[in-house]
Amino acid sequence: MTTLAIPPDVAFVVLTVVTITGAILALQAKELIYGAMSLALSFIGIAGFFALLDAPYLAMLQIAVYVGAVVVLILFTIMLVHREQTPEMDERTASPENSVGLWLAGLLALAVSGVVALAGTNLPTEAPSATLPISDLGPVLTLQYPIPLIILALLLSASLLGALVLAKVER
Repeated sequence: MTTLAIPPDVAFVVLTVVTITGAILALQAKELIYGAMSLALSFIGIAGFFALLDAPYLAMLQIAVYVGAVVVLILFTIMLVHREQTPEMDERTASPENSVGLWLAGLLALAVSGVVALAGTNLPTEAPSATLPISDLGPVLTLQYPIPLIILALLLSASLLGALVLAKVER
């Protein structure tokens, strides 16, 4: 019996396309159900990254927790809470300012991807030793992976700001 071996570069590109497409569709979906299903597709792409990195436990955990629990919770919430669509919401989502913001977000994503690609050449090729104490993990990570940590901090800050903006939307 022969197995189909996909080169890691091809698998990475396919998973990247699936994950980013799912995320964009989740953000742009007019219906909440389609947004939740697109989010599930993006989470499955992330699980594929874990599998590609030879971490099957994390891949299954990603599928079980995020796809199996979070997306199902979102779907049940959508089904149980009936939300009425108001004309003001339609006007706000169709405004030209949102399309400019979408283009700016895309350009920012490309810039961050370029920084990650350029910084990826300077990353160490071996992981820290398994006997590394937890107290030494912080200095090792900050000295060996400064660019990914900065990008992670920016992404977390952007998600926090987005959550605050969504919380402040007048009803």
